[in-house]
Amino acid sequence: MLNRLKYAMLAASSALLIVGGIGGATISAQEAMACVSPGLPPGTPTPMDEMGEEMDMDMASPESMEMPAVPEMPVGTPAEGDVLAALDAAATNYVACLAEGWATGDPSLYVALESENMWGSPNPWDRVASESEGGFSSVELRGLSNQQVYEDGRASVNIDALVGGHWLANLRAFFVEQDGVWLYDEEVFEQADTSFADSVTVVGINITEETDEASGAVTYAFQFLGSPTVTATEVTTLNFSNQGVEPHEAILVQLPDGADPMGLLDGSVSFEDMTLLGVAVPIFPGQTVEMSLLNLDPGTYTLVCFFPGPDGAPHIVNGMVAQFDVVAAAA
Repeated sequence: MLNRLKYAMLAASSALLIVGGIGGATISAQEAMACVSPGLPPGTPTPMDEMGEEMDMDMASPESMEMPAVPEMPVGTPAEGDVLAALDAAATNYVACLAEGWATGDPSLYVALESENMWGSPNPWDRVASESEGGFSSVELRGLSNQQVYEDGRASVNIDALVGGHWLANLRAFFVEQDGVWLYDEEVFEQADTSFADSVTVVGINITEETDEASGAVTYAFQFLGSPTVTATEVTTLNFSNQGVEPHEAILVQLPDGADPMGLLDGSVSFEDMTLLGVAVPIFPGQTVEMSLLNLDPGTYTLVCFFPGPDGAPHIVNGMVAQFDVVAAAA
């Protein structure tokens, strides 16, 4: 249950469904674009018993894992001419296939446009299975920008989108050319442009880790630097600063009124009961990452982290869950 929940949450972060335009520069040609996908050859996900040995090796000794550092972004040069046109066409088609794949319940449409690096497995049907868990309800594409090419032969384009009606997502999407086809290879989330908004509230949140000297047990927390009650504005930006030595994630959800967030662990709160609103992943040690949200309605919101700690347990088990309230501005 825990692994399925974690992987479903992470998979949802790349589930961009195009349904229209809002704010900023909308690309109408992309909205009308039909998905062109070669599809996948017939197949099935790798059985769990066959994946078990690899998963056991990955989790055998969490204490000995080397904690990753903030990755360095490659330096590229502006894409031009035929490469620029091909890159924009590939990004346009990928988003169109995301839309159709999620609308029809067939993730294989866009998985067929991805590289093995994006699959995370030699078997693309493993990726299809993880994408079938669920995700955001919609995306409104705001624009493409910053097309770059790199010495390793890859290229990238920034996709600016409103995801799920609230999350202002800006991701750098990397593509790699294989047999004349540009495949979606990697994605890195970057800071969203909120300059269009008339009002922005920034909420500072430290990610902390405390180790018990006697037992060695680690307690994690989302620590609000101010009040956990936020006045509704056009944009609310959650500013996460990782003060610890482990990587983390911040997943923002809205639960039914009165629901205990720990119900996400025992199944008493199901996916169907929950609304996924935004993600910030990964947040490396020493890194600051923002999640910007448009027009949050008054209500209670929940932050959770499912990254595994040294004991192998998701961070939520050891305290990394927090709630905050959004209240209407005074009349």
